[in-house]
Amino acid sequence: MILKDNNPSGGLGNSLPQSPEKLKQIRDLICDYTAERELIPPLQEEEVIFHSGELIKKHPELFLYQKLLAVMINNHSWRDIVSGIPFNRRILLLPKCIAHATECPAQFDELGLLCEQCGKCDIAEITTQADELGYHTLVSEGTTTVSTLLGSGKVECVIGVGCLHSFEKSFPLAVKEAVPSMAIPLYNNDCKNSKVDKLWLDEILPIRKESNWYGWINIDSLRSDINSWFEKDQLALLIDGEDESSQIAIDWLAQGGKRWRPLIMLAVYKALMGSEAVMDDCIQKLAVSIECFHKASLVHDDIVDEDHERYDQPTLHRQYDTPVAINVGDLILGFGYQFIAESGAKHIRKLLKIASYGHRDLAIGQGEELLWRKNKALLSVEDILKIFSLKTSPAFEVALQFGAIISDAGDDVMQVLTTYSSALGIAYQIKDDLDDFNLENIDNAFNTIQPSLVTAIINREHPEKMKAWFKDFQNGNDFSKKEIWKQTEIREGIKEAEQMLENYKLKALSSIVELKSPSLKILLTRLLNKILN
Repeated sequence: MILKDNNPSGGLGNSLPQSPEKLKQIRDLICDYTAERELIPPLQEEEVIFHSGELIKKHPELFLYQKLLAVMINNHSWRDIVSGIPFNRRILLLPKCIAHATECPAQFDELGLLCEQCGKCDIAEITTQADELGYHTLVSEGTTTVSTLLGSGKVECVIGVGCLHSFEKSFPLAVKEAVPSMAIPLYNNDCKNSKVDKLWLDEILPIRKESNWYGWINIDSLRSDINSWFEKDQLALLIDGEDESSQIAIDWLAQGGKRWRPLIMLAVYKALMGSEAVMDDCIQKLAVSIECFHKASLVHDDIVDEDHERYDQPTLHRQYDTPVAINVGDLILGFGYQFIAESGAKHIRKLLKIASYGHRDLAIGQGEELLWRKNKALLSVEDILKIFSLKTSPAFEVALQFGAIISDAGDDVMQVLTTYSSALGIAYQIKDDLDDFNLENIDNAFNTIQPSLVTAIINREHPEKMKAWFKDFQNGNDFSKKEIWKQTEIREGIKEAEQMLENYKLKALSSIVELKSPSLKILLTRLLNKILN
């Protein structure tokens, strides 16, 4: 039975019990609830809401504490991972409002409050305890310093103290970055002479045990490793042909790009294998093979899109000519399949099947786009999304599934990655399409070379205006870009496309809810936001 609380702090659903005993009772209930369920972080907002609701069904008297329950449930999902992180890689973030409102002698610098250990509030006692354990401690309302420390790789976990309202605002950011974190709400929400439950804090700060958590996967470090594999001397060890076509292929593979696809493969492999991941010749050949498929498609795309530059240099068909470029693109595809066959990887048959299916689907999507250009008719929103799915999703799926296959992942993981990559690929293309609809790129928005989701949305609602705008652009009529860009119909089309982008991001995140590997779930959450940033 839950103790009655005669003085809850906050409004409906935003309350906090005013006694340590009552808080401890609720925490124990959460422990019992989560013990029956396997909650794998990071939890999405809808997951936290669902579990809070399930708990309230069992204990209706907890209705006043909806947001507190959400915080506690999220805490428990992260507890095992947080306890596996060394103290010197954790941040304790305290709010300034714990300081005495009128008698605090402390000064502030760019990092926050510089405690004078005057004893007029609990800050000195709390920070001393945290410092003795080895925490980085900040007394600050801002998250800039925390973000900097997280980005530096020096820390990978946040223990935050604050009001429920502040946690509600910061939760989406924590989910977006998949930061291992635990939160301890203040008793009061009025940002003055605030108090925290020391019993609760004393319970969380010292938690520590060995776990299978090997830390965040350092995306920048992985990218550096991968880039070294694409230096010309390294590629020459894989491509030993002395003919001119092979040399052109090496030069093209060595040129710039974000190398997202090999990076994704390697990150998934490390997430699933943990300390057993080995960066050997097999992994290198598979990573290079994935980039071969991508770079070959760029050669062909540049030709059909009539592009003149890539990586701030002339495209391959401009450097040489179209027949040479087509042949080099085909050659690079051949190298991709060769590297898979020569990798010595387990499950080569599976790898070749995934690669060939991805190649096939990309060609089908490109074919749909090329036939659209020939017909000159504006496509429907559904047709555009189908092309987006076929053209972009397979490349992400090949990378994700290569990483899973070489890690011996089961069919359940493979199915999740298929759904995730489909949503990610569509979201990626929608974002690319929206980039054309800013003021600087508005000329690109009305071209007849590439299908556009925004123009399809506008055409669905305003076909006559769409036809007139296309005609003006095609005839080279001189009119103000700003005036076109500010048209209500265009703004509405952009807004709907932006909402669709958010929907596909949510679809990608929803697809990973059932994953049992926290490392993989955290990685996929972070990758989604990095790729679509």
